Amino acid sequence: MKLVEYIHSNTFKDNYKISSNGELFFHWANWRETCKIQKDLLGKGVDQIDFIDNTLESLKTKSVWFQRNLKSVKSNLYELYEAYLDPRLKATWHDIQKDTLVSLHHEAGPYISLTSMRWMDKSTYSFFVYRKLLTGYFPLREFRLSANIELIAEVNHSPLNSIKTKITQFSNRGLILSIDGHSFSKVKNSENISIKINLKSFKSSKTFNCLKNFDANHEEANDYMHIKGSSFRNSGNLNNADYSNGSEYYFFIPYSEISFVNRNEGAAEVFGRMVSLAEEGLREEISKISIVSESALEVA
Repeated sequence: MKLVEYIHSNTFKDNYKISSNGELFFHWANWRETCKIQKDLLGKGVDQIDFIDNTLESLKTKSVWFQRNLKSVKSNLYELYEAYLDPRLKATWHDIQKDTLVSLHHEAGPYISLTSMRWMDKSTYSFFVYRKLLTGYFPLREFRLSANIELIAEVNHSPLNSIKTKITQFSNRGLILSIDGHSFSKVKNSENISIKINLKSFKSSKTFNCLKNFDANHEEANDYMHIKGSSFRNSGNLNNADYSNGSEYYFFIPYSEISFVNRNEGAAEVFGRMVSLAEEGLREEISKISIVSESALEVA
């Protein structure tokens, strides 16, 4: 699928595949330029947002119950997500709501802690964000390249203390690692972690089209990147951990805190080059979207 087709496809949840193996992909909400195009389409009468509105409207029919001090109040899923997204409430969410329980099943329960975030569905949350992006009530983002690169990490240089991790996003400043909930304590209390990765795939990609053959988890990978344990314990990452549902934790790691074994290049150079390739390649595709839009208007 070409980017032109992707933007016009109304597939708000789907991604635009960049690498053939699915390790690199892009979502329109992760770049201000594609957000602007989507908003422009809305201005031209393309009713793409109806799909989002209908999805969110259905949440109002799904009941939830809040319980505090043994008293229960009935509400719905839509109001729960709206409350969480309200910046005035989110700032004090864990302090004010620490004694509140929620049930998605019945007034009789079972109940879970509201601040455990186990009630949150990532896909549902995304629809609220998409709508805010398209209607102008959310800050637009600098370019972010999504990823699904599953890797093995050694905690404190010990092969006997290995965990599964995954790179889920690259930007110009750093990357995002996801860690399984069972490994959170290991990573949080570690001195360092070492991740085996195929850097050759990053360095050999010279053009946007080359990214189709990208493979960071190749069986012949013999490079290692090191991350200090303190990177996982900074205030931003620990704050994000508070909003995790417990099954998976996400950590933003600046390139300045990543080093490679026996490599002269820094992480900003290696990973940043790939991000730039993807951004410029998609920018060229965007120009084709503009041409298509103008041609359509002339025919009309």
